[in-house]
Amino acid sequence: MAKTLKRLFVFVVLTGLIVLLWGNFLPHTEDMTEMADYTTLVSEPLIPVDPLSREALNCRAFIDDHLTSPYGGIYTNYQSTAQTGDLSAGHEVLSESMGLLLEYARLTGDQKLFNDTANYIKNYLMVDDILLWRIVENSDPITDVSATIDDLRIYQTLALAKNQWPHNDAAAKIFKTLETQLPSKGFQSGYLVNYYSSTNPTQDKTVEVAYINLSAIQTLAAAKPEMAAAVTTNQEILLGSFISESLPLYHKSYDPSKRIYTDADGKINILDSLMVMLNLAHVGIYSQQSIDWLEERTASGTLYSYYDSQTGATLDTQESSAAYGLAAQIGAALGNEFLTGNALSQLKKHQNSDPLSPLYGGFGYNNNAYSYDNLQALLGLVYNK
Repeated sequence: MAKTLKRLFVFVVLTGLIVLLWGNFLPHTEDMTEMADYTTLVSEPLIPVDPLSREALNCRAFIDDHLTSPYGGIYTNYQSTAQTGDLSAGHEVLSESMGLLLEYARLTGDQKLFNDTANYIKNYLMVDDILLWRIVENSDPITDVSATIDDLRIYQTLALAKNQWPHNDAAAKIFKTLETQLPSKGFQSGYLVNYYSSTNPTQDKTVEVAYINLSAIQTLAAAKPEMAAAVTTNQEILLGSFISESLPLYHKSYDPSKRIYTDADGKINILDSLMVMLNLAHVGIYSQQSIDWLEERTASGTLYSYYDSQTGATLDTQESSAAYGLAAQIGAALGNEFLTGNALSQLKKHQNSDPLSPLYGGFGYNNNAYSYDNLQALLGLVYNK
């Protein structure tokens, strides 16, 4: 009996050692990202200020006067250029910009602007039943794909606007088209894809975490029950992208095949992380660690553009009006007046206040201004008192 027990003991020990050694030699594909402690929102979101402040009106006037085409499209840049490359530039028009303008119109109750923007999207961006992510007006298409992040923003804005006024024909067409095609083209095996065309299957191998507009996916799943699993899948990716306590921001990309998160050159772009925080805030979820970090940097005016994903160190001292605009929106979604107020205080420092400058009322530098900066700033300024 004693010999039997001794042999059994030796067997168990050897088995344990083999498992341990085998595990050490196996490739580890699971990401070691630390999961944040998330909190469910209990505060009511802030509502846009009515009437709008002088700063908001000046920003809107700059966009209307200097970034808007005669047809109603929003130019990517204040400066025009004939060059067309892989990155948008000059007077190209992006679905991103039109979606942000549509959101501003809904938030401020501007039904005419909302309808005009929906008309533009349908007439200029919709080709073969997809919304081209960038165009040059009255020119041959420069792309044949749609950006899922922009489609989800437009879809969610249209869905929310139904509670304010009836859709016009253009809005109804866009809404129906997106609701029909996003489940089949915007997702692959439940994972959100970055771009898709009207015919070719997506070739995306990673999910851009900032693209996961969870509230829009939830709205889509309410209409299309087959999307329920995609809600769970993408929520898990969103929640799992938290980096660490020392840098409570979020990874850029997720690789489903390897089950790991990655970042471009080990850098964290603050705009990507702020979009993740905003997407979480819109469904009533936040990490207190992330909000504490963001509050500290908005209060001190040290919300910089890039951070080292390993050490958390700042990699530059460049501030962005879009970043402060997004921070204000995050605060508003969470009912956090402290965050929104500080973000707006910093944002207004970057607004051009020289009446003699062509950039007056806008946000720009080096005699140029960008649609993304100005539209995200404008969406933050709707909460400015």
